[in-house]
Amino acid sequence: MGKFFFKPHERVGQGVELTGNVAHYIINVLRIRKGQEQILCDGEGTNYSAILESISDKPLSATFALLNAFPSLPEPPAPITLFQGLPKGDKMDWIIEKTVEAGISEIVPVITHRTVVKVKDSCKLLSRYSRIAESAASQSMRGLIPNVSKPLCFTKAIALSKAESTIVAFEKEKSRSIKAVLCNKSPAPLNLWIGPEGGFEDDEIAALTDIGAIPVSLGPRILRTETSGVFALAQILCLWE
Repeated sequence: MGKFFFKPHERVGQGVELTGNVAHYIINVLRIRKGQEQILCDGEGTNYSAILESISDKPLSATFALLNAFPSLPEPPAPITLFQGLPKGDKMDWIIEKTVEAGISEIVPVITHRTVVKVKDSCKLLSRYSRIAESAASQSMRGLIPNVSKPLCFTKAIALSKAESTIVAFEKEKSRSIKAVLCNKSPAPLNLWIGPEGGFEDDEIAALTDIGAIPVSLGPRILRTETSGVFALAQILCLWE
């Protein structure tokens, strides 16, 4: 049984009419037929059992009748925002998919000194990132779709880093672990900073520590940028959950 998110404007009476890419996926990819039951979610933590009532071709749409409502699986006990140094190629797609599945609350791609990729069309990029986040949230049965921002320069990103706690993965930090920083604290909003290929430069680490960020080690082995965020997130949620 699949799960699909709907927006407030897609509510029609006691039902929901899904259109666009979601309707195409339901009708032409999954080939769900009338009478089959699926799960719909309002993106605010409430799921609905729903029956596909009708399919329309022009425009393409799938209309569901909503049955009983029930809560989505719990979110992490406190929100975690990932500030991810923008990596090369399609690595950011993978990072978004896997951190959303794991429980991230928000993702901010960051253009750092060592970022190689050139962002030519941030709106197009944001649209793709948002689709990936929605798909991953559906697959992992989450009750909300984590927000993904357009890529920001380091200075603008650091201005958004206002959670109660901020940690930054830094390969030169050899002793302080995530557990050492968080084990005696109750879950609270947290920022997690991960560098691109090559990591952060020393002046970027200095700027982060100036706003209270705590450098942490992810262990004795050097991880790839696309691995580091998922690895760190798993450690945080292991402590919290």
